Amino acid sequence: MKIIAMSALALFTSLSISAEMKQFPVDSLLYRPRVDVGFDQYRSASLKKSNKVALTFDDGPHITRTPKLLDILKKENVKATFFVLTRKINESTLPIIQRILDEGHILASHDHDHENNNNETEDEFQGELLKSISILEGLKEKFGSNQISSYYRFPYGAYGKNKLYHHFNVMKKVSDIIYGENCINFAFWDIDTSDWVPTITKEQIASNIMAHVVGGTAYRHVVKRTIFGNTKYKMKKYKIKYPFGGGVALLHDIHERSIEATEIFIKAAKRKGIEIVPLSEVKEYSYKDKSCQSIF
Repeated sequence: MKIIAMSALALFTSLSISAEMKQFPVDSLLYRPRVDVGFDQYRSASLKKSNKVALTFDDGPHITRTPKLLDILKKENVKATFFVLTRKINESTLPIIQRILDEGHILASHDHDHENNNNETEDEFQGELLKSISILEGLKEKFGSNQISSYYRFPYGAYGKNKLYHHFNVMKKVSDIIYGENCINFAFWDIDTSDWVPTITKEQIASNIMAHVVGGTAYRHVVKRTIFGNTKYKMKKYKIKYPFGGGVALLHDIHERSIEATEIFIKAAKRKGIEIVPLSEVKEYSYKDKSCQSIF
């Protein structure tokens, strides 16, 4: 009977999580370490077959490449979301942050230092999350931004695997400290462009996004070890016959190839009638009916 009861509880919890359309930790749930994990349940279902893509960029700001990307986005009249590492924000990069906000893009957190959150203690994760989100809230106030969204993307997409605590429970705690309500939206992705792979080309990156929307040729990486123990990456072509039809695309504004690929994709998307939308307009990432004003 105990096993049946536990199975029923797990099923109820799973259904409760999937029933919550927006990507906020569910208020009524106590998430279980190493149990409540995975990504598929957090795909952007509202973008399926929508012919819409949300562009997101991790690991910046980069002193030269992020401004170059902003130039492209401005020229093409496209809005994006920047998941920044707050340790990279300094006197040199502060004007880039201001420009992101001034030009109508979304500023979001990719943590303070890009550590794997699964390897951090609860106090370490809570401290870094509180620091990162607080820094961004301070910058939004400094530059007069009215952005209420507070997105967080786990470095490496790693969460829930620490046996002593669950990250979503901590996120709710930090959000209550900063906002007094559940405001930190965890942002995963639907389209992994593999732009981080050293051997991928700008054309292959752009093709990876397009193939997940309309189908066609995409590229995945194969890892090989040399006789000297070094890692070697090779890109392997494959076909996507049944594409998701839209989605949140993951890129990195620290790579030149990613910046160039973005321009290629935007131009191709316009030709094919694919709409590029801000993350905040995606149902799962909407802040409708939330105020989310910092009280910290």
